[in-house]
Amino acid sequence: MLKKILLFFIALGLIGILSAYLIIQSVKSGLPQLITVKDYQPLLVSQVYDRNNKKIGEFFRERRTLVPYDKIPKNLINAFLAAEDDQFFSHKGINPQAIFRAALANLRAGRSVQGGSTITQQVAKTLLLSSEKTLTRKLRDILLAMEMERNLSKEDILFLYLNQIYFGQGAYGVEQAAQTYYRKPVAKLTLSEMAILAGLPQAPSRYSPVSNPLRAKERQIYVLRRMADVGFVTKDEAEAAIQEPVKVYVRENYEEFAPFYLETVRQLLVTQLGEDLVLDKGLRIYTSLDLTKQLAAQESVKEGLKSLDKRQGYRGPQKNISDNSDIEDFLKEAQKKLISDFTPERIIMPDGKFADIVPVKTAQDAKEHPLLPPYIKLKDTVSGVVEKIDDAQGLVYVRLPETFGLIDIDTMTWARKPDSDQRWDLASIKKPSEALKKGDVILVKVVADQFTSSRLQGAAKKKGVATTGPADLSKFVGLELDQEPLVEGALISFDQQNQDVLAMVGGSSFAKSEFNRAIQAPRQTGSAFKAIVYASALEKGYNPATPVMDAPIVYEEGGAAADDSEGQGDLKVWKPSNHSKSFGGDILFRNALVKSLNIPTVKIIEDVGVPWATDYARRLGIYSPLNPDFTLALGSSSVTLYEMTKVFSEFGRLGKRLSPLLIHRVDDANGKSLLKTVSLDTRFDKEIKSINDGFEERRKTFLESINAANKEEETQKKDPKKAKLDDSIFFQDPDQLIRPSTAYVMTTLLKGVVEDAGGTGGRARAVGREVAGKTGSTNNYYDAWFIGYSPQISTGVWVGFDKEKSLGKGEVGGRSALPIWVDYMKAAHEGLPQMTFPVPDGIVFANIDSETGKLASASTKKIIRQAFVEGTEPTAASNKAEEATDFYKQDFSE
Repeated sequence: MLKKILLFFIALGLIGILSAYLIIQSVKSGLPQLITVKDYQPLLVSQVYDRNNKKIGEFFRERRTLVPYDKIPKNLINAFLAAEDDQFFSHKGINPQAIFRAALANLRAGRSVQGGSTITQQVAKTLLLSSEKTLTRKLRDILLAMEMERNLSKEDILFLYLNQIYFGQGAYGVEQAAQTYYRKPVAKLTLSEMAILAGLPQAPSRYSPVSNPLRAKERQIYVLRRMADVGFVTKDEAEAAIQEPVKVYVRENYEEFAPFYLETVRQLLVTQLGEDLVLDKGLRIYTSLDLTKQLAAQESVKEGLKSLDKRQGYRGPQKNISDNSDIEDFLKEAQKKLISDFTPERIIMPDGKFADIVPVKTAQDAKEHPLLPPYIKLKDTVSGVVEKIDDAQGLVYVRLPETFGLIDIDTMTWARKPDSDQRWDLASIKKPSEALKKGDVILVKVVADQFTSSRLQGAAKKKGVATTGPADLSKFVGLELDQEPLVEGALISFDQQNQDVLAMVGGSSFAKSEFNRAIQAPRQTGSAFKAIVYASALEKGYNPATPVMDAPIVYEEGGAAADDSEGQGDLKVWKPSNHSKSFGGDILFRNALVKSLNIPTVKIIEDVGVPWATDYARRLGIYSPLNPDFTLALGSSSVTLYEMTKVFSEFGRLGKRLSPLLIHRVDDANGKSLLKTVSLDTRFDKEIKSINDGFEERRKTFLESINAANKEEETQKKDPKKAKLDDSIFFQDPDQLIRPSTAYVMTTLLKGVVEDAGGTGGRARAVGREVAGKTGSTNNYYDAWFIGYSPQISTGVWVGFDKEKSLGKGEVGGRSALPIWVDYMKAAHEGLPQMTFPVPDGIVFANIDSETGKLASASTKKIIRQAFVEGTEPTAASNKAEEATDFYKQDFSE
């Protein structure tokens, strides 16, 4: 009987041993392969650069920069050993004493509260990508740790550990942690800085030197004293490091540079290469962005939207506070925030508290900005409290942190109550008290070091009295009432020579909305679309001097244009009218575009045909759905800013296709090329490919027909308006979309929009260069556009609300969008040479009468120097004045 019992236990033991062996083998089979350091494949940060090799952003799941073991300071290694595993060089991957100690602590607590992991086990845990506290995971840690100890040297394991672990603030590995917290490489860290880093892996958030300096200091002291206890440093060295203040930094936010652009790059690369490669493999991405121009674009959009927002009226103060103690508290909090934003530096003192940030005013600042504290700069927008309203002087006294300022009524006449049905310039306030009262908390923009008022100076000069008034006004800084805009806007800009996407602004704030209005938002284009219609007409026999009738016209239901462009339901009739509600009789083709007249444009599309104009738009790169009726000519279709800006760019490129380059190249972490140039068109391949394929097939067919016969060409010569699309506008070069001569004539017409006295784009002359462009405005002032170009740069701007509503009465493209375009183009052209648009073959110039379109004569009142496609220029001079009659200036339905 005893023998049977013994055999039973032996069999049971064998079964247990076999089961344990099978379990261990099963667990081991699921462990990652790590025989040498070369098997280590960490997640690395991909770096993004602009076209001048300036870093503009990062893509990552884990922010990590590898550093070789021999480049890591000995004291830093010792700090980690002291904090985490001082017996590292003596054990074989596991520490039984530590495991027993942790097990006892967990038993006493009745739950898992402590680990006994060695550094080798911690590496194993991070490589297994699991932080769960279970027996199975612990077994896997132990088995992988033992495998690593057999195959790797201790130095190799430390290399893995110091490059793999997480330090908080998105930083993985010691090199990235040093750059994040101290903005220096590990080789330049001090002992006190090293000790803080060594204390982080146990709990990065709890011991963060940025958010929890007191706990970070406590942990630093523990690490330094442990280093002294095990003999890595002397006690005096440890105590000296404890007493040393430590400067830490908040990480730089690259999204501020070009957030919409970076997100577009990321999305495109994920599609091309896959998310893992883009986020994890340390790519080097070289883009087309010009950071200087991008920052100028963001500033132009910001200021332009603010100006527009002000014309919509003042939405009121943030709040009102009357109690003096509440005002003091508010100003202290405002000062604290301003100072905090002023510098990214934080200094941890020996007591574990942040030192008070005391911005130092330089001697130059004290001289140039005597009234401003160092944390408030010119052009800053800050919060202040209205201290006094002086309607008699037209002044608002505002208290700011550590200074006082004044707002002149002349700069806040816009501050009426919002009313989109009333023009802003017809509803100005007359005195400050109409908008503000004492105790109002308001946003103000700092505009001058010392307040001055030409209004008060002029009034004083007339009366022969001093200009100071009740107080010495020179003791106040100059302020303007401000508010954050609600309206949205977008800008996109291309290099006309190399096709780079120079700048992209997709909205007022990426933090508020990641929706990229530059490339994702189809909006009604208004009159900006007329440029495409007029270009298509030039291919149908029109020329700049062709007369077009500007007279009332009505289309009844069942006709070609029985459509309501405003989407208000089915209409019996459609009666287009000009913006001015007046008509001028016969008008030249060029002048109709320059003045952006609707009636002549409708007559032109009626003549050339909607299918022709639609096909022409597709040819130039418009892929959004287009309305199949006459309203197309007036911009009733919704198209993206990206599409429209490409079209205008192609006019400036003499009809050559623009394929905007977003990425110049992508290299892997070892410098091997993964991608060459990538066009932004790739993002819209689904929309663009079928259109381009169709045109390419037609181009090849046309070229084959040219070789076989020339009948259709003869037909075109006899009657250009009857020519088929395939005739004459396909070329050997597939990227030549339209005739260079047609594109150049369009450029001269769009130059007229800017240069002519009656042109809608006159403000663009402020750029001080040869430019061409077109405004766009939609019904009820929902959308405002300006798209234009110089020989070097093409840029489009759109302004509107995400949910359609009026921008305000009179807010046309020339008022709302064009100022943004002008500010950006001025900045974008800095340092570039003056250039003129190149003139292609087949162009002749003629001096024509601006009224009749005939050759200028002695009786001509206004002469225009106009380009024509050779053979279409006028040959006869005008011999009498041709006047439009009042008959054609009436709208018969009114």
